[in-house]
Amino acid sequence: MYETLTDNWIAIAAPLVAAVALIAWYGYADDNVRGPRASWWNGLRRLTLPLLDRLAREHTIGYAKYELDDEEFVGTVDASIGELEAELWTLGFERMPLSAWKTTEDGRQERGSWAYRDGPLAERQLHVMLFDGVDGGVDVYCHDEYNAFHPCYALKHYRGKDLDAEAGRRQLEAMVDGSDMQFQ
Repeated sequence: MYETLTDNWIAIAAPLVAAVALIAWYGYADDNVRGPRASWWNGLRRLTLPLLDRLAREHTIGYAKYELDDEEFVGTVDASIGELEAELWTLGFERMPLSAWKTTEDGRQERGSWAYRDGPLAERQLHVMLFDGVDGGVDVYCHDEYNAFHPCYALKHYRGKDLDAEAGRRQLEAMVDGSDMQFQ
């Protein structure tokens, strides 16, 4: 019975959170909140999401952080985090505040989370996560997934339904072809 209550709670909360975030993000947030200058998102997410994750797991209502799979690794870019974030912004990506906190197998913590959507209510999004590279540069991970901002798909996004690392890699490689972002 507890699982059913938890599932119902998440099934109701996910679209509501997505709807509020959609209105706030696309209705009120400007480039200083959605773009490269808003690096404060990284610190805010680093402070709050592990705590939310612990609370969610203690009460068996979900998660707010997880470890990435190797299959989501795209490559390393010889640039700084700031340079890479500026390039993502020029390619049409925006910061991704509705995302779980990510770590790698070796314990590195996410330095940036960005998403590309064809529009605010697109069905899917390309999610890119940035990490300090092991030997310098920036390690880039990505996947294609349901759009976290779309109320009809928010629950599928949260549960990781049809998350596709291979499709994400193909999309990202096609988008950066000819740009300053080259993978080693």
